[in-house]
Amino acid sequence: MENTASTVDTNSPTNEGLKSLRILCFGDSLTAGYSGYGYFHYPYAKQIRERLKEALPTTEVAVDVSGLSGDRVIDEKVWTVALETGANVLALSVLEAEYTSGDIVERRNDLNNRIANHSEDRWHYLDLCAKVPFFAMKETMRDRIWDDGLHLTMDGYEMMGEAIATKLIELLNTIKKPVNAGGKVT
Repeated sequence: MENTASTVDTNSPTNEGLKSLRILCFGDSLTAGYSGYGYFHYPYAKQIRERLKEALPTTEVAVDVSGLSGDRVIDEKVWTVALETGANVLALSVLEAEYTSGDIVERRNDLNNRIANHSEDRWHYLDLCAKVPFFAMKETMRDRIWDDGLHLTMDGYEMMGEAIATKLIELLNTIKKPVNAGGKVT
């Protein structure tokens, strides 16, 4: 697994006095960390939390997971709710999968294009397909990262969490502090 190093610029006004950081990861079985045909779950949120705690040693970091197998985020209202609270949103592209029959690839590509091209204040995007590819990955690496052609192994979820954490750390150096629903900077 590629290990990318990122640091938070502690001189950045974004991080000055940042006492706590709360992150909610929500989505489907990939968010839940489904692996081994459901016998094992390893949410990528674990890797995110570890990396953020390393990067922000004086900040209380909480990463909550709401991953439900079969669940799909199909409506941008979900993002609107988060944005209306003053939160920042990091939207991820939908990963490739071994299964390519019918129009599934075209639909995934269309959805990923819509996510990538969405523009709104406090809205951010990560092309996760580029970070955790299926088809572009060498077969030996794919065997280590991908479990069943749709879900990942523990190493795969760590790779996914690492990519997300790297993007979050980059964003923490550049974005406005999130404001909670009570209007207080946290």
